[in-house]
Amino acid sequence: MANTVRTAYSELRRLSLLPLLWWGMAGALFISFASWGAGAKYAVNSWLVPLHLDWLRYGHGQLLCQVFFWLGILLLVINWVRLGAFLLDNDQRALLSAPAIGLIAVVWMVPFLIAGPILSRDVFSYLAQGAIQHAGSSAYQVGPNILNEPGHVDPLYLEVSADWRNTTTPYGPLHLGLMELIIIITHNNIHAGVFLVKLLCMLSMVGIMWGAQTIARSLGTSPVWAIWFAGVNPLMLLHLVGGMHNEAFMVALMVVGLALSLRRQHLLGITVITLGAAIKATAFVALPFLIWIWVAHLRAAGKTQQTTAPGNIPDAAAAVESRGKLVGYFLATAAGGAVLSVAIFAAVSFTTGTGLGFLAALQGSGKVINWLAFPTALAHFTAMVSSHSGGPSFTVTLGAARSIFSIVMGLLVILVWAHYRKTPLQALRGLAIGFLVLCFFNSLAFPWYYSWILGFVGALALSRRAIRIIAAFCAWGCVIVLPYGIIGLYNYFWASAALVVGVTVYWFLGRGEHTWPLTAATLPISERPAGATACGAEDAPSTTPLPAPGA
Repeated sequence: MANTVRTAYSELRRLSLLPLLWWGMAGALFISFASWGAGAKYAVNSWLVPLHLDWLRYGHGQLLCQVFFWLGILLLVINWVRLGAFLLDNDQRALLSAPAIGLIAVVWMVPFLIAGPILSRDVFSYLAQGAIQHAGSSAYQVGPNILNEPGHVDPLYLEVSADWRNTTTPYGPLHLGLMELIIIITHNNIHAGVFLVKLLCMLSMVGIMWGAQTIARSLGTSPVWAIWFAGVNPLMLLHLVGGMHNEAFMVALMVVGLALSLRRQHLLGITVITLGAAIKATAFVALPFLIWIWVAHLRAAGKTQQTTAPGNIPDAAAAVESRGKLVGYFLATAAGGAVLSVAIFAAVSFTTGTGLGFLAALQGSGKVINWLAFPTALAHFTAMVSSHSGGPSFTVTLGAARSIFSIVMGLLVILVWAHYRKTPLQALRGLAIGFLVLCFFNSLAFPWYYSWILGFVGALALSRRAIRIIAAFCAWGCVIVLPYGIIGLYNYFWASAALVVGVTVYWFLGRGEHTWPLTAATLPISERPAGATACGAEDAPSTTPLPAPGA
């Protein structure tokens, strides 16, 4: 390990990338120190009070923290984009190794260990749900308001955002089990609980980076780009580590499960992805696409056996036999995968003592309204147009739009799944597009929801234009959420400023543009997967850009 770190550091020095490393780390430090005055501040029991630093939480102290917070975000985004521009240089893209860019990701991530919660108060809701479970109640039936008993108010209740105090949890049994375990370990100490959640998020980021580069190597694409999107990306660092969203746990398990499947450990992959779905049900979407990967591997193994078998089979008979085998492969893998997934989920539910209450609790998320979700944007537009003609109200339009687009969303995901089925690369591209459909047409969406895609999209042989679009969206997502967790979508000045940041990133990465696929041909020979050609071992990736967030 020490030798790997020294080699990676020497490589960064040789390539003159150390300034990017240290300036990015400086940005993370600015954010971490400023978080205690500008972030999602503790309502009670802040450690700033005994240190006589409480002045950082209001007035000029808070303003100073906000300045350093945004300076830190700009430093992170600028140096991430500069690193991307370096990789896009046709003469330089093969020089940086996966350990070197992994070192950058770790150095940028470590300062967040001393940060308070930023960009969200969700971590307090998570801990409150664990406290509810530990108290013998069910977080699927009651919200954190149960912690506000007559004569005794649990300090954790005061930390939960007022919007979520009466809301049951939409998360799975493994999430509740983990939060309850943290409550037990910390004896309901809020600061210790937040710190343990932060550690889990950091470990999850390490898992995401491992899974992303493993997926890239299996497909014969660039592990460096996979880590650039999944590990060094400020959107991932800010929201999954700084904001401590449980997307970190879910995405880590899902990406690791996909990586295992590409290494032909399909049953283990299904098991790990199901554990991710036991954190948040979104991970279930990956399982049908994993079946295509499994079928592709079985088909490739069958072709290998056929080429070594004696005798010739007529073309028509061979085609019929091939189709029959494909149907058999699909039915066997789908049935076996479904049985295994249900068994794993049931075992987790039984072990944690939670059950399936989260299925009904998913409706609680509908209270969130922002125009990042297409149904909400359409409802806003319709209400604005009809406001002068006595048309339906925003509430009526929103309800109808959500109902209609939930059906559209389901149909589109099925169509995408049916279309992207021939190769493992196609299956993962279909999964990315399926998640994009969920983000666009779901009843709500947040910038960190796109971590579902960012965890593996860098391994999909993207074109330069696709990279620019995704990077621009990520930069926008870093700026659109205010330090204390309010999304600035309805502050039109702030939304416009975030748009300017995104457009600037798109322009910067497009200087001297030429399109080329990021495949194994761009890697040093020592980093190419065994048996991979310039376009991968099994399936030659198309150079067609993958539709990206914001496309």
